[in-house]
This record gives sequence, structure tokens and C-alpha cells, in this order.
Amino acid sequence: MTRRSSSVAFSLVALLWAAGTQPVSMRAQEVLDQRVLATQLLGSDKAQRDRALAAIRGLEPARIGPELRGALIAALERENARTRIRHEAGERGETLEPREDDFYGNVAEAVAALRDPRSIPALAGALGTGLLVVRALAAFGELAVPAVLAVVTSPASLTHEVDDGLRTLTLMVENRASAPLSEGTLGRLRQVAGHRLSGKSFVTTLCSAIDLAAALDDRALTETIERLATEPQEAIARGVTDPSDIERVQRRAAVALARAHGGAPLR
Repeated sequence: MTRRSSSVAFSLVALLWAAGTQPVSMRAQEVLDQRVLATQLLGSDKAQRDRALAAIRGLEPARIGPELRGALIAALERENARTRIRHEAGERGETLEPREDDFYGNVAEAVAALRDPRSIPALAGALGTGLLVVRALAAFGELAVPAVLAVVTSPASLTHEVDDGLRTLTLMVENRASAPLSEGTLGRLRQVAGHRLSGKSFVTTLCSAIDLAAALDDRALTETIERLATEPQEAIARGVTDPSDIERVQRRAAVALARAHGGAPLR
């Protein structure tokens, strides 16, 4: 996946958002204060960034104006890019800078709290960081499907990103009674689930694909899950060879089938 890391681009995002409609009526001083927070959040001073983010997290999401919303989303995209760069550097065996996991997680939480559809690409870029992002994206339903599918199907995505993407899609399918998915989308998800169930895979990805396939309640997919639940060689054929991992796949398949036939949804 491509992630923009230019600070100039991030600043432009914030400025463009400033032209949008205010979510609520805001006093002039409040607008000015939020502009300062936006500048600090996107600045290079770590202490200022941390203080600005702490202040932002204390605001009601409905009172966060366009410029600060843009800055939050830009900050998350910046952290996504930094995480990717860090991973690539580690793959090359380079010395890594200290991580800022708390800041990354707190920015993701602040962006998720906005419940703003314009945050979907940045949240999709943060897949792999945990359930908060998974649930935030799943709540958008159909609107977020293309961004999540892009992560799940991209050869550049890391295993934990794909796993969280599949988990997001599973929640969307489970919630389709209240947030319907189009038949076209469901068809695409069946294709993705089938692809992830058929090829070589890490055990975590195979388990996540099982959950999605079971939620889709498709006959062909269900038959595949049934074989995974009962025949160890099915997991072996997909690259899962450790005995404990094979048992894990079989248990996951059995639980997914039970859930699909009246059990509790995945949370």
C-alpha cells in the first residue's frame, strides 16, 4: 500500500479541510485554539505533539472543526507511513528509531472517535493496530469496504494488516442486518474469502478467513470450512504444519460453523 509521508502534503490536507462546513457552531476563539492545536499536532516537536493530542482527546468529537479534523487524519496517515518505513528499515537490518506506539494508538483512537467517512483511508492504513480500528471501520459498513478490500488483497500488506482487514469484513457481514451490504459487495467478499481459504497461508490469516467465510453463509465456503474442521490434511495443504496450529485451525473452523448456525457473533 502506498502511504504519503510528506509533511507538506499533510499540511495541505489540513488547510483544504478548513474550507469545509463546521460540524457545530464554533466561537472565533475556539476556531483559533483548534488551529493552534492542529499546527502543533503536525509539527516536529514531540512534546508539543503529545500535549496537543492530549488536549484534542479531551474535546467532544462533534466540536472538532474541519481544520483540526484534517490535522488528526493527516497525523494518522503520517504515523501509518512512519510505521511502514520502520518495517522496511527493519527488513533491511537497519538501526531503528524508538517507537511511539502510544502516540500512534492515541491518534488512531481520536480519528476513530470522529466517525467521519473522510477518515476511512487513514483508518484502513492503520489496520493491524488492533480492534479499535477494526470496529471503527466496520461501523462504516459498505462505505469502507473498498478501502478494507484494498488492504486485504494488496501483495504489499503485512500479515497482521490482512488479518485485521478480514476481521473488519467479518464484522461488516455480521452486522449487515442493521447496515446492509449490496449483493455485489457480498459477491466480492465471497471471492476474497474463497481465495484466502484456498492458498498457502499463515495460521492467523487462515483463521480470520474462516471467520469471514462462515459469516457469509455460502454453501461452497461452508463445505471448505467443514473439511478444515475435520480433516487435518486440509490445514497442512494450506501451509499449516505445526500440530498445535493444525488443532487451532480445526477448533476455529468448528467454532465458526457453530456461530454461523446460531452462535454468538465474533467480537
